[in-house]
Amino acid sequence: MDTDRLIQSLAAKAEPVTPLRRPAWRAAGWALMAAGYLAALVIVISPREDLGRRMQDWRFLTEQAAALATGLSAAVVAFATVVPGYRRRLLLFPAVPLVVWVGVVAAGALREYAASGAGVLAWQLDWGCVGTILGGSAVPAVAMGVMLRWGAPVTPRLSAAYGALAAAGLGNLGVCLFHPHSSDLILLVWHCGTVLAFTAVAGLAGAYLLPWPPRDRAALVA
Repeated sequence: MDTDRLIQSLAAKAEPVTPLRRPAWRAAGWALMAAGYLAALVIVISPREDLGRRMQDWRFLTEQAAALATGLSAAVVAFATVVPGYRRRLLLFPAVPLVVWVGVVAAGALREYAASGAGVLAWQLDWGCVGTILGGSAVPAVAMGVMLRWGAPVTPRLSAAYGALAAAGLGNLGVCLFHPHSSDLILLVWHCGTVLAFTAVAGLAGAYLLPWPPRDRAALVA
């Protein structure tokens, strides 16, 4: 087949394509949607009774600010990973706020241990935290998955993991506005643990969540 004719034939059948917006703009749009969902969730369930007092606690504010920064930065990275040729150094972008968030919570857990001894490390089950975090993350996670499919998730595990981290980070923030906790140990195990586990599971399932090339496109090609 004549290569020139083939190119002309493909060009004649080509349809106009609208380029995706920059990852930061897409992350901002997604975050606004997630914020609306979480705000509605907090209003329906009602804010925690001590929220006013907690909003004057620098540790609480630092934790929530770091969780928010983790979610937003992970969203930017997730959307960047579906753009071929993105800068790999962006993958480290959420590391700083994530370390700050987990570090502040871990420091509080260590202080509890220093004050109360080994008794504070008694296993404290709080499956309610897991359920509320997953519930708060569900809608943002689904929206994230749909938006990531609009790009080219050639590294589906990375895209899914960062997308899950973004959704879980914001979901955790919403939960902390209506669900009080008795200790930093619970926060460390059940909040930070749930967010990290959700991220890991999504990453492992990335090839199924964000198949590339898309199954419908592969079927058409075949």
